Amino acid sequence: MTSPKAPITFTRPVQVKDDFVYQVDGLELRLPSLSYLKPGLIRRIRRLGDVDAMYTLLELTLSAESLAALDDMDPEAYHELLDAWRTHSGVNLGES
Repeated sequence: MTSPKAPITFTRPVQVKDDFVYQVDGLELRLPSLSYLKPGLIRRIRRLGDVDAMYTLLELTLSAESLAALDDMDPEAYHELLDAWRTHSGVNLGES
């Protein structure tokens, strides 16, 4: 006699709704969660490659002052910010 199989359940990935907040040179940068973007932002970046989409998203959501602070960041610190943003959002780029 075989035991009944457990039902298969599908779960949606967790969507982080809270904005990502990060301090750069005394400025508070507030970026939307990458897993919970508003439809208008998705529409604007939908046909772009990953890098273009990320920079477009930064340009659409940050002030000129915040963008200038990003532009002046040390590259390692900038990559740490991007990694922290992805981690906060629950987005993983996967292993290569």
